Amino acid sequence: MRAMKPLSTWSPAVRSTAASLAVLLLTSVHHAYGAALYRTPWRLHMVGVAAVTAVVLLGSLALLLARPGSLVALGVFTLTTLGMPVGMIGVFEGVYNHVLKNVLFFAGTSRSLLERLFPPPTYELPDDLLFELTGVLQVPPAVLAAVFLLHVFRERRPGSRPRHPGMPEVL
Repeated sequence: MRAMKPLSTWSPAVRSTAASLAVLLLTSVHHAYGAALYRTPWRLHMVGVAAVTAVVLLGSLALLLARPGSLVALGVFTLTTLGMPVGMIGVFEGVYNHVLKNVLFFAGTSRSLLERLFPPPTYELPDDLLFELTGVLQVPPAVLAAVFLLHVFRERRPGSRPRHPGMPEVL
């Protein structure tokens, strides 16, 4: 059995993918739990969206690893990472739907304003710790996915040297 390489040796593209997959897994758990808790089965659609996103990410990463100079692979990888794990889930779902909602709620914002910003039944005001916690926890791995994606581009700049000896610059 082959031992897994330490995280510190992973390339930025692999790190970005790992962080993105963490976001996708967490959002799947969060939405499945929310669907059961609030009897809103429509929330389960996010599990399918996360699965498709994971397949596209892993496919584009595989192509990027096989063909480091492929602009198509880099483009799909970048747009998928920024579109779903970072943008839709990290920023919209995590920051807006949970961080901002919780900050405003616990700061004593009026119920009428909260319901205008977060209208039911799409949104729930904080009443379940696990639901809110899994919502907020989507943010850190989304930030990491974006940071590692930025590192992918930094290593692609002309004249830059790969951080990991023996690895192509795109990785």
